[in-house]
Amino acid sequence: MKKVSEVIIGVSRRLRKEMTGSEKILWEKLKSKQLKNIKFLRQAPVYVYTENSGLDRYIISDFLCREYNLIIELDWSVHDLKEIYELDKHKESLLTNLWYKIIRFKNEEIHSNLEKVLSKIVASFSWQGERIQERGLKNRS
Repeated sequence: MKKVSEVIIGVSRRLRKEMTGSEKILWEKLKSKQLKNIKFLRQAPVYVYTENSGLDRYIISDFLCREYNLIIELDWSVHDLKEIYELDKHKESLLTNLWYKIIRFKNEEIHSNLEKVLSKIVASFSWQGERIQERGLKNRS
């Protein structure tokens, strides 16, 4: 794994301190391996490529499970704007090319049906079915 620059680390720390209400709610359910004993990071930088100039490019994910290459993104109304939507799709393309699975939720989903969101997150682990079965995660609660 590449060494992350101090600038990116600083941005990640600031984002962790300034989490949205929805991010705080979901983090309470993901932190400390509370969901299926899986480790998640919040506001975690993900290396995507190095420019010709030598500058490393990162995407800071809302929540990241490195073990299963899963990224969870929470979207609010600004993500409906065409420019932001297109940027999200570009970032998603970069990440899927690196074998990450991205699942997105609207902030409203976190507030209105958190259990359904958590179920969808758990179901998303099946995209690496054999690996999960090897670890016996289907039997964990």
